[in-house]
Parts: sequence; C-alpha cells; structure tokens
Amino acid sequence: MNTIPMSRRVASGVSRSCAALACVLALGAGARAQAQDSTPTPPPAPQAEAAADSGSSIKLGAMLDVGAPDGVGVSLVLRPAPWLRINGGVTTNTLSLGMRGGISLIPLSTFVAPSINLDLGRYFDANYNKLVERFGGIPLQTSVPFDDVGYNYGSASVGLEIGSPERFSFSLKAGLVHGSMVIQDAEKLLQDVTNDPDLTAKPLTFRFTTPSLKLGFLFYFL
Repeated sequence: MNTIPMSRRVASGVSRSCAALACVLALGAGARAQAQDSTPTPPPAPQAEAAADSGSSIKLGAMLDVGAPDGVGVSLVLRPAPWLRINGGVTTNTLSLGMRGGISLIPLSTFVAPSINLDLGRYFDANYNKLVERFGGIPLQTSVPFDDVGYNYGSASVGLEIGSPERFSFSLKAGLVHGSMVIQDAEKLLQDVTNDPDLTAKPLTFRFTTPSLKLGFLFYFL
C-alpha cells in the first residue's frame, strides 16, 4: 500500500484552502459591485434645479408702458439672459402711430432691481404745428397742412423695477429723449408765415431734447 508523504498532504490542503478563500473573496467583491450598481442615484435638489433653469432659460413676454413724451407703447420682450432684455413694438402719441425698439440691462435678479434702458423709435404722419406745441414750442399760425411729417427719436433712462424677475414686474423710468424731424417742403410753410410768396427755403430740420417719464408693466408668458 502506497502512502502519500506528510509534506505533500499538507501542501495539498493549503492549496485547497487558498483556492476556497480566493473564491469567497471574488464572490464578495462581485456582490458589493452589484449592490453599488443597483443603488439609485438621488435626484438633484428641486431648489438647485429650479435655480439652474431660471438662470439659463430664455423668456418671452409682453410689455405695456405709458409716459411723456413717448406716449403709449405695446411691445414683445425677449430675455436671452437674466441681465438682458430686447423689446420691439408699436407706439402712439395720440397724433400718429410709430415703431420702437430697445434694450434693457438689469444687473440684479431681485424683487427690487435697477435697470438701464436705451430705445430708438419713429413716429409717422403727424401734424407739424401740433408736434411743436406738444414739445413746448409756440405753434405756427399757418393754414398750410403738414400732415406727412414724422420724427425720429432716441431715449436713455434709468429705472426701478418691482416684482418677480421670472414672471412679472412694474417699472418706473426717468431719462431724456432727443428727437429730430425734417420738413422737406418748407417753402409753403415759410411763405405762409412770412406772407412772402417769393421766399425760397431748403428742408427745415427741427430738433428737441426733453425729459421723459414712463410707467410700465411686464409679463412673461413663456
């Protein structure tokens, strides 16, 4: 009967024990990795997600404002960034209709925030005498109609806005308006005023600068 040496039996037993221990460790590592993969990732906090959306989303809204000498305006507003607004729409000064566009810079996204505003516009088909009177001048005593005279203007103002920067706000703006109008056919006007039918004249340019004050309401619907 053959006998296995003691040293060989001990080595064989140690080898089997090491193999079993390696299998146990491998199974444990696999179970731990599977448990980590199956653990659901917690969703981001609602407040952080809302803050990220409000800081990066583009807003579209409508604005209504009334003031002097601008008149009444209705505009569409695009806000590509929380600090920038672009607007464009129609206006009326009770004498004629016009168009206006502008930008606003809002450095703070708070309930009460300052703003810097720049606008450019044009009014069409207004009566010259009434416009002079509207801007503080003395109306000319003439029967010559100038109903096809319009004027261009630009305004710069600072404002204070109160409301939600993501939904609606009220604003009060104060600044200066500078405008100019050109009367192409000025001869008839000057001939009638001076009672001199032989008078000749080039196109007449009338410029004005006046303070402005405006109240507005802005509402975002997208």
